[in-house]
Amino acid sequence: MTTIRSSDSDTCRRCALLGPTCCRMTAGQEEFCFPVSQMEKDRVRDHAPFTGGFVLTPNSVAFIDNVCRLFPGESDLIHELFPARGEHYRLTVDTMGACRFLGPEGCEIPYEARPYYCRLYPFWVVGREVTFFDAPTCLARREEKTLPRMLKCFDTNKSSVLDLHGRLRLAWGLPPTRGACTVKRGF
Repeated sequence: MTTIRSSDSDTCRRCALLGPTCCRMTAGQEEFCFPVSQMEKDRVRDHAPFTGGFVLTPNSVAFIDNVCRLFPGESDLIHELFPARGEHYRLTVDTMGACRFLGPEGCEIPYEARPYYCRLYPFWVVGREVTFFDAPTCLARREEKTLPRMLKCFDTNKSSVLDLHGRLRLAWGLPPTRGACTVKRGF
């Protein structure tokens, strides 16, 4: 199985201690959490069977719009996968907005069992181009600033990011080669 990094980088550990992180959000913004597929849920439960960690959430208009922005040019398929009156699973967050699996030194889920989005972040793929989110909470983004330096920080490369993004797409029933529309870097 392809991984972006075999373990959390020092940057992720330091970021977890500083907060806010990609694993901690502003309370009330939970609808923007990335969905977790059934396969990802099962994989996490194999490693953390008695911890809960998932919540069924309505497919709000804001959620659907956000997912459509992540997968430009695929809004019809996104609307099929996440119908307006449907629901999806996401990771649970506490009242302070922290992921249920965020511990004092980072994620408590073994890397290979984490949801694909968590393993990809801060990287993303648009078409066949690897890019990154321009998130002010991402310590790697603040410190490394460029894609090559961020890839090095996480001990990964573009091929691994592309592979993992393809796996995320397949987990959700999205074809692995679509999404070739362009989005500005730092979406």
